[in-house]
Amino acid sequence: MSWTSASFYKKTLVNWAPCQRKTIRGFKLNILQKYIFREWLLTFLAVTVVLLIVMFGISLGELFNDIAGGRLPSGLLWVLIGLKMPEVMTTILPLSVFIAVIWGLGRLYRDQEMSVMRASGFRWQMMLRPLFTFLLPVCAFLLVIGLYLSPSAAAATQRALEEAFRNASEWGLQTGQFHVLRGGDLVLYVEAVEKDGKTLNNVFIQQRQNEREQVWAAEKGYYWLDKNTGNRYLTLENGQITEGGVDSLDFGIMNFSRNDLKLPEPERRSTDISQEAVSSAKILLSNDPKDAAEIQWRLSPALAAIVLGLLAIPLSHSAPREGRGGRALLGILAYSVYANVLYMWRNWLSEGVIPVFLGMWWVHLMVLLVALVWLRRQGRMVGRG
Repeated sequence: MSWTSASFYKKTLVNWAPCQRKTIRGFKLNILQKYIFREWLLTFLAVTVVLLIVMFGISLGELFNDIAGGRLPSGLLWVLIGLKMPEVMTTILPLSVFIAVIWGLGRLYRDQEMSVMRASGFRWQMMLRPLFTFLLPVCAFLLVIGLYLSPSAAAATQRALEEAFRNASEWGLQTGQFHVLRGGDLVLYVEAVEKDGKTLNNVFIQQRQNEREQVWAAEKGYYWLDKNTGNRYLTLENGQITEGGVDSLDFGIMNFSRNDLKLPEPERRSTDISQEAVSSAKILLSNDPKDAAEIQWRLSPALAAIVLGLLAIPLSHSAPREGRGGRALLGILAYSVYANVLYMWRNWLSEGVIPVFLGMWWVHLMVLLVALVWLRRQGRMVGRG
């Protein structure tokens, strides 16, 4: 630790000591607590930005994959990215809290600043006030996201996808391009799409069925979705069908004024968002185990932020010359086990394997107890220096 740091703490302690008792009992943070709080906050903001960039890249890659496979409409790329943000935030904010507390306190230990604080009488219990000052706004934000914003975003995503299936232009039926569907057995070409997104001009279709090949050509077409079956159709007007064998010169021509062609259904994303789109108020009134699992899952990020914040305090403790690798590995292991057990318990609760009253609460409770016991044991050492 540098002479400047030592001088800073000497001046700080002179101002802090007379009002130490009063400050701890009051609502406001004292100087050292503000210092720790600022360390956590700045680290939290930096980590959140980095994780947002990483998750944005991952989400963008997944959506591009789904668009290329015909599972999502290309016209909704940025809309879906925006609607995915609430879900992303519930994933990264608890992790950002965990990393911020470990990294912030770890730096104080490595630079021996914590040794000076402990020598002045700063006990580990005094970290709880800045910790909860830091955690409570994050938890409140996570509750708003989990209970309100995420279900609203899921419902908006569902509506957008349903509307996109009715709209040819949003589904990526671009003019002047050949669209290969059904593994190459159907090729579709549209010269122009009118502003309503459903009316097509000068449509060309080539399809192969049972060793027979058909070529459709029509002046107009209408793209529509059967609400009862979910099937997509093209209603073609004023055209003709040329049909013949694949390896044969035997063919025939048929003119039509109107004809319907069922389009192959694209492979939609397998994620079922119907339950995620249900409002929290409706789920709370339900006795279905799936709804119980869903509401507990929506509350879990806020609870996890508190639990991980407390767990991070003993995890961050290290000797001045101790390497970062061991603590980092332990932190990654603790977070992975916690997250995976939560996810596994959610599935079991949804399937009715475990009772609703037990749910996922016990997972949070067990990790919280481990954190508190570890805090108490290691806190004695911290308090004694």
